[in-house]
Amino acid sequence: MKGAVRYPVKDCALILLGALLYVLSFPKISWSFLIWVAFVPWFMAFEGKGAWGRFRLGLGAGILSSLGLYYWLTHAMRHYGGLNWLTSIFILLLLVAYLALYFGVFAWLWGFFPPQEGWSVVAVPSLWVALEYGRAHFLTGFPWELAGHSQYNVATILQLSELTGVYGISFLILLVNQTLYRLWMVRDRSGAMGRGKWAVPAMVLLLVIGVIFFGRSALNREEALNRRAKALSVAVVQGNIDQSVKWNPAFQEATVFRYLELSRSAAPSGPEVVIWPETAVPFYFLKEPLYTPKIFELARRMDTYLLFGSPAVEYRPGEGAPRFYNRAYLLGPDGRLSHYDKVHLVPYGEYVPLKKWFPFLGKMVEAVGDFSPGEGVYGLNHPQGKLGVLICFETIFPEISRVLNKDRVGLLVNLTNDAWYGRTSGPYQHLSLLVFRAVENRIWVARAANTGISAVIDSGGRMVKTLPLLQAGVLTATVPIRGERTLYARYGDWWVGLCMLLFAAALVRRFLQRRRGER
Repeated sequence: MKGAVRYPVKDCALILLGALLYVLSFPKISWSFLIWVAFVPWFMAFEGKGAWGRFRLGLGAGILSSLGLYYWLTHAMRHYGGLNWLTSIFILLLLVAYLALYFGVFAWLWGFFPPQEGWSVVAVPSLWVALEYGRAHFLTGFPWELAGHSQYNVATILQLSELTGVYGISFLILLVNQTLYRLWMVRDRSGAMGRGKWAVPAMVLLLVIGVIFFGRSALNREEALNRRAKALSVAVVQGNIDQSVKWNPAFQEATVFRYLELSRSAAPSGPEVVIWPETAVPFYFLKEPLYTPKIFELARRMDTYLLFGSPAVEYRPGEGAPRFYNRAYLLGPDGRLSHYDKVHLVPYGEYVPLKKWFPFLGKMVEAVGDFSPGEGVYGLNHPQGKLGVLICFETIFPEISRVLNKDRVGLLVNLTNDAWYGRTSGPYQHLSLLVFRAVENRIWVARAANTGISAVIDSGGRMVKTLPLLQAGVLTATVPIRGERTLYARYGDWWVGLCMLLFAAALVRRFLQRRRGER
């Protein structure tokens, strides 16, 4: 009886420990080193279990980890999405349950590859990468805080994303975890290790050292290239407008005047572009006769370009209902105007997926917007080079930045409104994902966030300047205008394809082994 009780408690403790290490690896805490051992407790719990037992434990690991990482969604849905607490928790639990399935499938398939076999150290990371990729694309995709994203603040490791995107870093993390677990499993009774048993760990160690050396070299190269590139003077404005009053018509004047005043304060630095956040203009620009002229006047008097977010509405012939867009405008000092409409909308934030087939969903979340996606991804023309705009949620999808890279943009600009998240981990997590876009495309990034965290990020993924959360202010900087057709920018997720082939080969090998009766 004691054994029947002891092992489940031990397994639960291991699952909880792994989830704790995993969550603490990400912002706000950002103890990035913990994820290099976070999977080991999970592997210890999975060992010796049947397929269903592993799946359940993996499901538990996924539920705990996802709750720890995404708890802030209820804050956004309740306080600013207008949903009641029951609906917000229900939606969070649906997301958590969905994400936990990937952990469950991982745990189930993990058992196919005994740690005693050297090739398990390649098969297991390949499996994890394949599942992360599926999660990033299935059902509109949710590539928020994948394993590799934990290394956003480890500059040398981060540089690997120039070649493989975040998935190469995820592979490396799982490679180390599986190797450490294998060391534990194949030790002899005395605890000593035979010489042959160190071969795989030695190769993994050399690989990690090689990645670190590559990272250091890449950072040195970037510093040299940035010194030679032409520069652009930018001013990033953080208005810190409370979300509870942002859309109240009574506060429109105060909102506009705050942005005008903050922008004028940056005039002595001579900015060539002033950047305001997503929907900084809280009305339909060009259709509001009182405040629209003041924005044109600002660009003219400062003799600068103004890049800002605003909702937009269009009426098209033959369509009964208008179309609404989450738009970024680039306004020149001569009054010329160009724009970009957000392409990848936030599900249950800017539109309701499946509402056409399940009308009750729209009634459940009546406060959700009904925006239309933009019709393409492209840069906006500035005299110093093209500006590639990423609006809010678009930062987490690397394929959008890659399209902008192909369009030869010289600076990525992220306009966002993270007021939805309050003081939770949300704003810190969102910012951490953006550094990967900088490294993947070897481009600088300017980020304007309504309540923070606004930032300037260099092409090595390092945060050069930031403005604190929930504080109004202006950030000025001179940024190199350049981008690079890196391996990842050119070929995208080629590494994922390789991992899928490796996993398939390992799976076939294992099935053939079992068929021959090998262990």
